Amino acid sequence: MELSWKKFMVIGGMTIMFWIASACIGGLVHERTHLSEEAQQEIAGTWSGRQEFVGPILCVPVYSGEAVCPYTCMYVLPNRDEVQADVKSEILHRGIFDASVYRTELSSVGTFDLTEMKFEGPASGKKENVRFDWQNAQVMVAIGDRRGIEEGLQCELGGQKIELKNCFDRYRSGQIRSIFHQSNEEVICRMVDLSAMVGKEVNFSLSANLKGSSELRIAPIGDNSTIELRGNSADPSFVGMTLPSARQVSETGFEATWKINSLNRSDVDQTFYSTDSGKTFQTVGAKLLVPGGQYTQTDRALKYAFLVILLSLMAVYVGEMSVRAEINFLNYLLIGAALVLFYLMLLSFGEWIGFSWSYGLSALLVLGMITIYLKAIVRKGQAALAVCLFMALIDVFVYVLLSLADMALLVGTLGLFVVLGAAMYFSLRMVSDRKTSASMEKKRN
Repeated sequence: MELSWKKFMVIGGMTIMFWIASACIGGLVHERTHLSEEAQQEIAGTWSGRQEFVGPILCVPVYSGEAVCPYTCMYVLPNRDEVQADVKSEILHRGIFDASVYRTELSSVGTFDLTEMKFEGPASGKKENVRFDWQNAQVMVAIGDRRGIEEGLQCELGGQKIELKNCFDRYRSGQIRSIFHQSNEEVICRMVDLSAMVGKEVNFSLSANLKGSSELRIAPIGDNSTIELRGNSADPSFVGMTLPSARQVSETGFEATWKINSLNRSDVDQTFYSTDSGKTFQTVGAKLLVPGGQYTQTDRALKYAFLVILLSLMAVYVGEMSVRAEINFLNYLLIGAALVLFYLMLLSFGEWIGFSWSYGLSALLVLGMITIYLKAIVRKGQAALAVCLFMALIDVFVYVLLSLADMALLVGTLGLFVVLGAAMYFSLRMVSDRKTSASMEKKRN
């Protein structure tokens, strides 16, 4: 059988056609991804949204002269702040879609340096001395979603135990507002008398049990801050102003530690004055992703669809040439349709059994069907099996690429080099066989 350039062109045209069909499946993947995101948002709406923890912060009203209402507030951030959060991730289901939620036991210990603080003295924006009302100070904590508070916020400040459960007190002033009122955080406060602590270094501790979804962020507000985050998620994504100073991720969970000081931050000073400025604090933390991520993996697999379809149809053509059988265009069309069906099965099964199992099952069903079909066409089981084994190697190669991260480009390039070398070798074999057949035919004539 001679090489058919017409068939080469038809195979190329079919590859493009089937690649376009696989792109349509890509649109379906994006639609299912959107539905999955909507399901996660619905679950977050009934569970609790993303949590962002900032605190504790001291708020002290500042009076000018004999005024009965403060003209500003002085905010004091910790001198030392050590935060530990133990995050237990859970997977909730809404139909066939999953959403990642968590519960966290959060504790914060540290100190406020009040050694230089006074009851009267100069303040920002005033030439004359002002009064600092330490008797009516407030302890503030801000979180992303107060629906996630399960057992209250317990705080101990200078030996005094308090529970944070009130809204921000504006001190009867029309211009005083919480520094968080323009941001997404919700502030929780408690008024407390700190007059006995002025001029001292005050220890504090704070604990909270919070629910949240998708993401947990913590603000390193101390002059020196240490944040330790532990969890059972095997697939965290660290986010925020900087990556952890140390981290360890395994199949059973993760541990991450940040060490940050005030020189690293560019948000606020340790002591500042404000009435209504809507402060935004820099944060660090982790996204707790849904294990599997089958939609992302399926979308990545579709990016290799053109290569997989082209190599598979070329393998069929090489098998046709090697056994000198005739595989017509309808046969190629049905085989190509089976290759496209693989991606639809990958998406469908992946929603129920996960990406890895879905990939193996879809490949097994499609390659088994193609093997039986080719055997019925060429009447030679070994040739059909050889072609499908080559297709299986392609699927295994693509799966390895999808499993790799940093080395995916390198391994993919080397794999293409090997495939190109094999194609060159078989093309020479086919040309040599063609010349040999032509020579023998000439001798017979």
